[in-house]
Amino acid sequence: MIIALDGPAGSGKSTIAREVAQRLGLRYLDTGAMYRAVTLLALEAGLVPDRIGEAGALAAATPLRLEERENDLTRVFVGDREITDEIRGRPVTQNVSAVSADPAVRAVLTEKQREEAARGDVILEGRDMGTVVVPDADVKVFLTASIEERARRRQLQLQAQGVTQSLEELIADITARDAYDSGRALAPLRMADDAIEIDTTGMTIDEVIGAVVALAGPKHGGESPAAANGAPASAAGGATAPVAGLSPGSTPGDPRWGAKWPLCRMVRGPLDRWLYRFAYSFIPATVRFLWRMEISGVENVPRVGAVVVASNHRSNLDPFFLGSAFPRQIHFMAKAELWSFKPLGWVIDKLGTFPVNRGEADRKAVRNALDVLGAGAVLGLFPEGHRHRETDLGEIRAGVTMFSLREGVTTIPVLMRGTDRVVRNRLPHFPRVRVVFGPPVEVPSAGLPRSERTALAAERLIAAFQDLLSATSREK
Repeated sequence: MIIALDGPAGSGKSTIAREVAQRLGLRYLDTGAMYRAVTLLALEAGLVPDRIGEAGALAAATPLRLEERENDLTRVFVGDREITDEIRGRPVTQNVSAVSADPAVRAVLTEKQREEAARGDVILEGRDMGTVVVPDADVKVFLTASIEERARRRQLQLQAQGVTQSLEELIADITARDAYDSGRALAPLRMADDAIEIDTTGMTIDEVIGAVVALAGPKHGGESPAAANGAPASAAGGATAPVAGLSPGSTPGDPRWGAKWPLCRMVRGPLDRWLYRFAYSFIPATVRFLWRMEISGVENVPRVGAVVVASNHRSNLDPFFLGSAFPRQIHFMAKAELWSFKPLGWVIDKLGTFPVNRGEADRKAVRNALDVLGAGAVLGLFPEGHRHRETDLGEIRAGVTMFSLREGVTTIPVLMRGTDRVVRNRLPHFPRVRVVFGPPVEVPSAGLPRSERTALAAERLIAAFQDLLSATSREK
């Protein structure tokens, strides 16, 4: 099976292609990384902008090697040199359209891509996969989104790599890239006549993945998720797909009450969503009013994409206050002991919380956490591991960084104060509660050894908490 996934910059092609490949057991070819690699080498050789015509020979002579890695950017090598991070920098981004438009470069890389496609069972993503590289692909999908949405996604991806770039710069870069890619004479960016277009603006990653998998399902020898739940098949090629309908149960008022909803890749049903919406229709407002909550730094929270919310831990009620202050639903990893009281366990499970057995390697909890992040949702963690009533911050456990270091994940440090005084002598009190969201924690370079990268990520998280403590202490 061959899937061609095309679309403009920032439409989510790489993330979606990787996840779809994993779900369907296909290989994944990041063709954009190939063009970026040649662009980097052309820049280093001084071929840009006046000698781009020589880049084709450079591409033909380059011993380019791509290595897939689960839930992360494709590793890119030239010989023994890894250039994974370098090809994502702004100089390459600003020049890759010009280099990739060179006929000789395209001829060399198109041939390499067709050789990979000929092996079968692959998903290729780029800008001309369905129109030029593999026009006879089994499934063709064209992803798009608003420029603002694409710029925000690109900004989150850069932040995850430790790179800061303003939204205005990214919007300008993407606008220019769109104009160049669509207007070039050779292999311009356009949707194939028989492709399905999916506008991903406002969609979660999991919804987009589900839509693509649903389109591929019948041709992959299986039944599409929509069809499996009794939904009608998707429209024929060439039309814009009603992607919301491809996700089981996404139509309001669906009579199939027993159907399952894919929420963060953990199976959820209608009752879960109803309970969540009911609870959060009044709990946040009530909590904010009774405890006169002061909430600051909300502008640091990404509106879309995978997020790890790492908070200090002063009280068992911290999740309620943090959930009431956060603008998105948080899926907390909570101690398994809470499920010993079955009514409580049932409620918090329905609200998206999942258990972890402390003091042991709980692989199921880790998988659940990765599922949440893989769905582009928010994971709530208390990296101290348990409550610290006497101090503002206890020892940070380095294990939290295994989630922070995932590609495309933004980590937001949170400091809460006052929650430890809400219950005293088993009686409720109403002190002022403060919640402060810090700026995203800078992610260490992917080129570092894993152990060094983990240690450095933990150090930066600790430093972020200390900065929040220092700032809030000065404001007292």
